[in-house]
Amino acid sequence: MRTRSRPSAAHVAMAAAALWLLLFGALNVLTSLNVSALFSVAPLIAATVADERRTAIFAGAAVALAMGTGWWHGITVEAAYWTRVAAVCAISAMAVVVAGMRRRREERLARMTAIAEASQLALLPPLPPEMTGISIAARYRSATREASVGGDLYEIIPTGHGIRLIIGDVRGKGLDAIMLARQVLSAFRRSAVAMPALEQVAGEVSRAIGPYLGEEDFVTAALAQITPGGELTIVNCGHHPPLLRHRGGLQPLTGGNLALPLGLDDDFTAFTANWSPGDRLLLYTDGLVESRNKHGDFLPEGKIATALRAVDCDQALDTLLTAVHSHTGGHGHDDMALLLLEYGASRHSSANGHPAAAQAAANTVTTPEYAATPDDTHATGTNRARALDALPILLTDLPATTLDDIDDLGPRRNEEPGEQGRSGPLDSAGRS
Repeated sequence: MRTRSRPSAAHVAMAAAALWLLLFGALNVLTSLNVSALFSVAPLIAATVADERRTAIFAGAAVALAMGTGWWHGITVEAAYWTRVAAVCAISAMAVVVAGMRRRREERLARMTAIAEASQLALLPPLPPEMTGISIAARYRSATREASVGGDLYEIIPTGHGIRLIIGDVRGKGLDAIMLARQVLSAFRRSAVAMPALEQVAGEVSRAIGPYLGEEDFVTAALAQITPGGELTIVNCGHHPPLLRHRGGLQPLTGGNLALPLGLDDDFTAFTANWSPGDRLLLYTDGLVESRNKHGDFLPEGKIATALRAVDCDQALDTLLTAVHSHTGGHGHDDMALLLLEYGASRHSSANGHPAAAQAAANTVTTPEYAATPDDTHATGTNRARALDALPILLTDLPATTLDDIDDLGPRRNEEPGEQGRSGPLDSAGRS
């Protein structure tokens, strides 16, 4: 049996406008009432969804009916009649103008949406489901439905020193946050291959983004390096501590010293930790631990631990997102990026939170050892870099008013500069 498709909003509105004209036209003809001024409502109804041409058709019909009812009742010589006709003409013309403004606004919004999708692919690239024996899953959730991406970022690169990765949160919103995140990722991709030590990578990234920072800008980030022997090296730049699930327990990985975010310091200290096959490492942004319910309570650590017990990394992150949604009632106030790695997991397909990534995951080829060279790693990131480098060109092609609108649509941060230190119970590393 064929299912009947629902009529579109445009068809419903135009049908309502036509019915309005017919109803009040019949009322004027069949009774002594003179309600010709109400004909102007029809083009206003059409203007909510129709373009200028269709709205103009209803506007013309409204004016014609307003004049015709005067002729029908023989009142064309009365001043009140011409006043009503003039009112219908003015309102109908206004409806046509409003329809044009609305159409142009929708077209501009469509362009902004396309740019947001391009920026999401550039800043949050689909990741392979497995890299040299490490199972990988990633998810991103924007705090606003209108925004595809904010200032959260992540990346994983295989190097001669092992897998190196970063997750970070740019302070700010809109275009400024997107462009600063682009600089962070570009600097990380260069330095992750070139620098021998992870703390040097962090320092190089911090120095590289310095010229692009405003007076109050900074980037909190956590960098990690995973060697074939299972040794973890962590550099925390004012970010929430990574969580290690080991033998069913959840352990925040913290070093001895609290570091400032990227852009505020370039001298960082690394610390190491061991993990065993089956252990999972969760890196995240503040949208996770700062999720509050209606009573102002943070997400309990037990719910995170429970979610990470899922059978694989993808299911674990899906379960965790469901737990956050249930805890907040669907009213998240900040972006959330999640990156989960499992040591020694068997390979499985993963879309990593990207609708178009499943096919890319199926084509991923893994190798048994860390054999990546600087040249190989550069080639691996070429496609991502192309999308990232094309983003400024897309943005500069838009008029200034459109760029302002993108800023308005960007995810808004709740915290003021003085609230950056507020966080959930897992924030043992602190934030500046």
